[in-house]
Order: sequence, then structure tokens, then C-alpha cells
Amino acid sequence: MPALPRDLRALVGACRASAGRGAAGPALSVADQALVSACNFATTIVLAHALGLEAFGLFSTAWIAVLLTVSLQLGLVVCPMISIGPGLREEARHAYYAIVLVHEATFLALAGGAVAIGLALAFGDRALALAAGAACAAHLAQDFSRRYLFARGRPPVVLGIDAVNQGVKLAFLVMLARDGVLSPARALEVIAASAVLSCLCAIPFRGRLAWRTGEFGTASRRQWHSGRWLVLTGLMQWLSGYGGLLVAGALLGVTLIGVLRAAQSILGVLNLIRDALENIVPPIAGRALAARGLDGLRPVIGVTAAIGFAGGLSFTGLLALTGPSLLAAAFGPDMAAYAWVVAWYSLLFPVSLVSFAQICAFRALERTGAIFAATAAAAALNLALVYPAVRWFGIEGLLGVAIASEVLVCLVLAGLLRRALRLRPSLPLGELQPA
Repeated sequence: MPALPRDLRALVGACRASAGRGAAGPALSVADQALVSACNFATTIVLAHALGLEAFGLFSTAWIAVLLTVSLQLGLVVCPMISIGPGLREEARHAYYAIVLVHEATFLALAGGAVAIGLALAFGDRALALAAGAACAAHLAQDFSRRYLFARGRPPVVLGIDAVNQGVKLAFLVMLARDGVLSPARALEVIAASAVLSCLCAIPFRGRLAWRTGEFGTASRRQWHSGRWLVLTGLMQWLSGYGGLLVAGALLGVTLIGVLRAAQSILGVLNLIRDALENIVPPIAGRALAARGLDGLRPVIGVTAAIGFAGGLSFTGLLALTGPSLLAAAFGPDMAAYAWVVAWYSLLFPVSLVSFAQICAFRALERTGAIFAATAAAAALNLALVYPAVRWFGIEGLLGVAIASEVLVCLVLAGLLRRALRLRPSLPLGELQPA
């Protein structure tokens, strides 16, 4: 245990460094995430109050389909772009980003059309389906724009376009809610319009682009090679996180989906903690592995897991005490009866932070296939148990399966990480072959 205080000091030192010179980028990134999380939470409150539980459940069901396309875009386009683009030479980088924009445009058309057709077949509501398709394409474009600008080193612009998107969206939703004319389809139209405006504001800051037809195939193959495991991981995460909600909605009604989305929005604020750790832990883990090999990596991951688990349990206890008043204040008195849902859902948080620590280790070791294996195991468990659990135990069964799936991710990652650490010699990374 003598290494733990040293690595704890490293974590504290990194936090202090982020407030010092040269930390404008990370600081703006945290500020941007805080803005987005707060505004998304406020948006959920406005929609829940204005639409009522049933209509809000219908909106949430449509939005779950949009979130699936977000997961696919992260794996196919965004994550490879963030990893590959900044490391290229200047001329190659300009050509690469131009090719990625073609990939993104193609994905937007396919995803928006798929969501519109799928919802039209599912609900028979053409207006809702068209609004959802438009919102899907616009939201994906806005999300890509902000991550593209991060990759090109323009965090102040990201903060600006996110402020435009969230500010316009909230203003119009509040105005329509006060006039009593807000509906699920109209809410989706507002989301689409504000996202399009944000994308237009980002265009002047896109940076230099250069088209090279001969490099399209090479860049596309490299993009797929980098993102293939991430696509599958994102799909498994969506199935674990939202597949159960859709099953529960089919068995118990869309009102339940609205309740669960309200609970998720409250817990979503806690993601700021994970986002802060995301900016600190992976670089520390990579440097520790490079400098001292596995002997350096182990205590960093151990400290992160311990802090995450203890902090997560503290938030769980706090939410168990304040859940009723928090839900009533945020979403109205009808929601107060479901305060126990927030407390149950919050149990996912400490477990997911332990999983995050282990994921940081696999990322440092460059073995991301293990992350997919753990996520796939959890998705399989979720799909196998969620229908009978919801059928027999209702919402309690759904929450039980969700918690069991998250615990399974943690256990599988722990087993695979133990094996990986045992098989690798304790040497600095510079003396190891890449995984």
C-alpha cells in the first residue's frame, strides 16, 4: 500500500494543474459539460411539466431511438476522428477531416431516415415521426460539430455553439409551454431548429479542409479499423441502458418511460463527476504505465476505484434522503411517489465508477476488446432477463436487472483485468509491444 499516497497526490496535483497555466482547454471543456448537463436537466423538467406523464413518455420513447443513433455515431465517426485527426501532419489532417465530413453527412441521412420510418411504423403518427427524424439528424450534426471543434482545438467555440443550442431550445420550449401549445412533435421540432442554428454558427470555425479523392478509401478503412469495437460497445451499452425501458414501456405503458427518464435526468447531473475523472485519470494512468509499468498502473486504478465507489455511495445515501422532495420540486407532486426509483437507480453510479477505473486501465493497455466483451455480457443478461422481470415484478424487476447488468460489467472487467495484469510483465510501457 505505500504507493497509494503517492498516486493520490498525483491525482490532486493533476486537479491543481488543471486550474493553472495552460488549462484553458480542460477548464472550458468542464464548463461546457456543466452547461449542457444543467440545460438538459432543465429541458426535461419543462417537458415533464408541460406534456404530462403520458405525452412525456411518448417523447422519451422517440428520444431513445435518437440516442441509439448517437451511440452509433460515436463509434463510427466521432471517436476515431478524435483519436486519428490530431495526430496527423497538417496537410493530411485537412484531407482527413474533409473525408470525415462526408462520412458524417452520409450517416445523418441514413440515421434520420431510419428513425422517421421506424417511429412511423411503431406509432402510426406521421407528424411525430417526421419531427423525430429531423431532430435526430440535427442533434447528430450538432453533437458532431462540437466534438469536431474539440478535435481541432477550439473549445471556446464549442462553449459558444452549445450556449446557442441550449439557450434557444430552452427559451422556445418555455414559451410554448406557457402558451399551452407544446406537444411531443413540437418539442422535437424545437430541438431540431436550435441544433441547426448551432451548426450554422459553427461553420465559420470549421478550419481548413482539402479534398483528396485517392485517400478516401484508405481513410475510411482506417476509420473503421479504429472504431469497430467502439461501434459494437456503443450498441451493447444502448441495449443495456434503453432496451429494458422499451420492454417496460410495451408491458406497462409509456408513462413508465417518462418516470424513468425523469429519474435518469436527475442522476445525469452526477455525470459531471465522471466527466471530471475522464479528464484526469486516463492521462495519469498512461504516464504511470509508461514510467513504472504495471507497478505504476495498479495503484492509480485502485485509488480511482476506491474514490469512485465511496463517493458514489455517498450520493446514493443523499438521494435516498432527498429523493421525494427533489422529484416533487423538479417534476411536480405526481412524481414524488416514484422517489424510490431515483434511490434504486443511483446504485448504478458507484458501480459504474469502479467499472470506469478498470476501463481506464484497458485503455492504457490498448486492449479495448475487453471493454466490448464486458458490455456484451451485460447486454446479453439484460435482454435475457428484462422481459420476465418486468412481467412478474414490474418496475422493480427492471431496476433489479439494470443493477445486475452493471455489476456484471464490473465483475467481467475485473476478471479480464486481473488476467491481463498477470500475463504482462511489470515493465515500463516503452519495453512492451503494443497490444
